[in-house]
Amino acid sequence: MENSNSLKKLTSIVTVDPQSARSYKFFRNEIKPHNLGKSSHSSEFVVSYIKARDVITSSFEISRSIPEEDLQDAVEIKAYDELGLDTGTEYKISFIELEANNTSNRLLNVFAIDANLVKTEFESVRTKTKYIDYITTAPFLLGALYSKNVLEKGGTHCFVYLQKNDSFLAIYRDGKYLYSKPLRYSLKEISEKFCELLGERVEEEDFYTLLSNEGMKLSNPTYQQFLMQLFGEVFLYINDVLIFAKRGYSIDSIDRFYIGSEIGAISGIEEYSKTYLGLESYDFNFNIAINSKEWYVDQMHILMVLTAQTYLEEFDDSINFTIYKRPPAFNKRASGKLLIAAGIAFLATIAYPAYQFGYGAYLSFEQKSIYNEYIELHKKNNQTKEILSQLEAEKTTLNEKKKAENEKLDFRKKLLVEIHDKKNKYPMKGVILNDLISLTNQRGVRLEKIEIEKAKIILSLLSKDEKKLTELLKDFTHKEIYSVSTKEIVKEDKSSYYSSDVSVKVQ
Repeated sequence: MENSNSLKKLTSIVTVDPQSARSYKFFRNEIKPHNLGKSSHSSEFVVSYIKARDVITSSFEISRSIPEEDLQDAVEIKAYDELGLDTGTEYKISFIELEANNTSNRLLNVFAIDANLVKTEFESVRTKTKYIDYITTAPFLLGALYSKNVLEKGGTHCFVYLQKNDSFLAIYRDGKYLYSKPLRYSLKEISEKFCELLGERVEEEDFYTLLSNEGMKLSNPTYQQFLMQLFGEVFLYINDVLIFAKRGYSIDSIDRFYIGSEIGAISGIEEYSKTYLGLESYDFNFNIAINSKEWYVDQMHILMVLTAQTYLEEFDDSINFTIYKRPPAFNKRASGKLLIAAGIAFLATIAYPAYQFGYGAYLSFEQKSIYNEYIELHKKNNQTKEILSQLEAEKTTLNEKKKAENEKLDFRKKLLVEIHDKKNKYPMKGVILNDLISLTNQRGVRLEKIEIEKAKIILSLLSKDEKKLTELLKDFTHKEIYSVSTKEIVKEDKSSYYSSDVSVKVQ
């Protein structure tokens, strides 16, 4: 990383919540609210995150036979199909390989993010901070708890974090990301659902204050009844997600279950974990500031601080989705290199006249000795002319050979270009031909000729049995990816074979 040295010089970490635009600054083990408008671009490392619900994620297998250099392309092609992505939208697609017993296929966790999302979500932040050094997804922030030794890596840990505009569940095994899912119950949605059950309007912030102060045991009996019903639904849903994750990722048990919220700990929620999940819960609270002035800091900001510290140690950009990195040092930039080169050229221009003067004096001194050498060289000149005459004849012969070799070289270049085009523009034709030939051989039909055009493949087929030709055409048609057409099946009077030219297009 070209600007890693400049990043190491940053003295503080600034965390930004992209939804609320709330920011904190971490400096010398103290974390406190920060005004983004007063950011010091030269000394602050800026970190933020993408909401879990803005990331499309899934897992699928892909053949180990695919070369490493082609793996990213293969994953992107399969992701558009497996994840149902809109082909008209550009996505940033990344993946993490999981341990798998299958020796023939890789098991991958794949993540897709709308390429325009970072710009639309973070442009307002960027205008205040100038740079955003690191952006990752919310579930990935949890990995820093292990890299910074806040949590031990052994065992399987599940995290649930309820935010005002988002919520997510994430599972880590042995300190490594395994699975995550955005939850449909954010704090805002829980608040709205509560109002629906209650049949009256409770202001959103009042509801949050109620949860923060009284937790799950409200003093109002009516409120208490509907809150219990609502959180029962929430934990039943979380249980369904856990059942799916355990089955899909071979999870025997959850060793630790952490739950928390943006508004702080919700007292009494641990009883729901035991009742609906059968798990003892731990507070989602990993405060690292020894002198924080606030009683509670949204844990996403704590996780962002830990993630930034990890990044400044490792400079791993594999899950860094920012498009607002600070430029490298002046002498590493293209513009800087240009200005340095221009300066050197200017100095050279000034030095040139002085060089010419000194060099002219040197030439005058050397002129006398050179004149003496000239007499000797003149004698050799005549001999050289004779040699040159012979070389000229050889040169003519070599030029003719060179011309012939250049023609061969041009032919090979053209051939390589055609091979390259075939390889890159029609990577599936080899697979299609293999499929068609395999079907032809299975029916015992003879393949007389193959013609490959841009949009179709024409097969000239021969068979002594007209029925086999007909059945082969049905085989082709049964493949939904092929569009098959043929004018007729004919048999010449003197021939014992039926023939047909079949046109195959890939739909």
